[in-house]
Amino acid sequence: MSDPAKPQPASRKERDYARHHQDILDVAESLFAEKGYYQATMQMIADRAEFSVGYLYKHFSGKEEMYQEMVHFHLTTIDALMQKVAALGLGPLDEIHRTYQEFCSHFNRHRDFMRIFHEEIGGDFCDLAEGKKKHFQDLKIKLTRAQELGELKPYDPTLLTAAIQGATKELFAELAERPGDNPFDSLPDVLFKLLIDPLRN
Repeated sequence: MSDPAKPQPASRKERDYARHHQDILDVAESLFAEKGYYQATMQMIADRAEFSVGYLYKHFSGKEEMYQEMVHFHLTTIDALMQKVAALGLGPLDEIHRTYQEFCSHFNRHRDFMRIFHEEIGGDFCDLAEGKKKHFQDLKIKLTRAQELGELKPYDPTLLTAAIQGATKELFAELAERPGDNPFDSLPDVLFKLLIDPLRN
């Protein structure tokens, strides 16, 4: 779960520190998914990562900071994927479908995060709240555009966006528990068949 936007460390000591930092995050994400955020302890993370608890605190103030860094990484990645798809110049509905495909491909590689993403975890997580608002508005704009182009029948775009976002949340949670290497591949088609295709002109 490395962030490509971060500058690469120069010295061996810095590279070791960055690698250990990432190892701790990967173990924490796995344990949060396996045990639950509240049940996983710093001691469990330290034991599995094969570091001391004291060393963990050199990297993170606690579990909340670990989770915040996970959220930041995934939101940054999602924003980059949205920009990549937007640059293709697709129509609004095709852009929505392709964007969901890109999201699902990303989270197929990070299934553990999707197991904990929608838990009620303590803290503000402003990045997460702002990210959700931004993605809601982006989807609403695309659906409104599809209606203006005559691709979709007139329907309250705010309600339709809420329905799609709510269904996406529950589908990710359900599919995350299913076996297989790419559990989220079916999600875009399911969303379209249930919520978008019935409204096509």
